[in-house]
Amino acid sequence: MKRLKDIINKQVIDYLIWGGSTTLVNLVLYTLLCMIVDYRIANLIAIIVCKIYAYIVNKFFVFCSRCSDMRELLREVFRYVLSRGFTGIVDYVGVLVLVEVVDVHKLVSKYAITVLVMVLNYILGKYAVFKKKK
Repeated sequence: MKRLKDIINKQVIDYLIWGGSTTLVNLVLYTLLCMIVDYRIANLIAIIVCKIYAYIVNKFFVFCSRCSDMRELLREVFRYVLSRGFTGIVDYVGVLVLVEVVDVHKLVSKYAITVLVMVLNYILGKYAVFKKKK
């Protein structure tokens, strides 16, 4: 039971809530944009918008990160851009491969890749971006 409590803590619940809202932003925007532009453009726009939104909610509501000075903030932003840039590439290329190579529908592809990206985002956010100070 203690092990379960260690896994399911407030931070994980907060991430599920705020990560869920980020995912919703990503998927709704992607779905709507797919109606008016090519799925590749829709995906790129949705990724960029949700990454900006995710930084704000993760910083303040999930990981409760506070930076003591501008240098620390810039380091955090740099780590965020690197980690979310990586998962953005996974998202973009993953959807592209599923649609173009595997011939999966563009919406199904996006939803499937989003699950992988959510897990990667939490791990990278917790251990690489919003690290607790020692």
